[in-house]
Amino acid sequence: MGALTRIAAVTRVRVAAVCVVVGAGAVVGLLVLGASVSAPAIGPTVPVEVAASFNPPVAQFGDRILARVVVALDARLVQPRTLRFTDDVAPLTQLGPARTSTSTQGSLELVTVAIPVSCLTAPCVARSGVARVGLPLVRASVTARNGRIARVSAAWPTLSVRGRVTASDLAASSPSFEADTAPPAATYRIAPETLATVLDVLAVLCALAATGIAGWQVNLRLKRRGPQPGALERALQLTREAEHRPAADRRRALALLGRALGRDQRSGAVRRLAWSEPVPEPHELEELVGDIEQGRPG
Repeated sequence: MGALTRIAAVTRVRVAAVCVVVGAGAVVGLLVLGASVSAPAIGPTVPVEVAASFNPPVAQFGDRILARVVVALDARLVQPRTLRFTDDVAPLTQLGPARTSTSTQGSLELVTVAIPVSCLTAPCVARSGVARVGLPLVRASVTARNGRIARVSAAWPTLSVRGRVTASDLAASSPSFEADTAPPAATYRIAPETLATVLDVLAVLCALAATGIAGWQVNLRLKRRGPQPGALERALQLTREAEHRPAADRRRALALLGRALGRDQRSGAVRRLAWSEPVPEPHELEELVGDIEQGRPG
């Protein structure tokens, strides 16, 4: 029985030792985890502290960067729900919405805000190849248990942004080509000189054909129209036609004939007949037209 008692005691001691080791490992893990989120150190009488960091602290132009703000609150001294802080990341460009997480360790409450950003503006470019980008202060405020407002601020670390173009990339160089860059000689189905001669001949033939067609059309129009009577012949024709028309038409026809005769000595007689009383008779128009056509004096 004594031996069994000693074995049980030794076993209990070993189990206790293992528990101590596991507990120490857990404590160390929590400490490491707390350091990884850059939690600020908070004193026993400080109600609020804030810290800011970049991950990674050095990036290239256009890389995705995580801007992290961690606020430590002493819940015994402040009201955590009244926390307000600024998260202005200019001149960086925000790539998406900010994510907020909260953790509690006793009376200590940690509020972590992670903002995905990228450096894409002019301050992110430097002649030396590495730009130093600074951001405005992070400011936080919270209402204390006694009703006062506690305010605190922290500076962002300087962000180093490397350019993607090096001096060697900008150096002038003559790239080598794997193939001949000279254009091949031009080939034609018909030699340019032969084609030009053929086109000239076709142009002349087309011009001759157009001239012939135009002359043919003019000749057809002239044949269709025939000889056109003169003004006197037209007036004589209208006067003869007016013999069988009313007196007013006979007068107008005689007046037109008188104008067509112009300075002819018969013009006056024709006009007098046109406006004589009584009205000119058809036989008088026939005799007058016959005399004029035969050239007899009136």
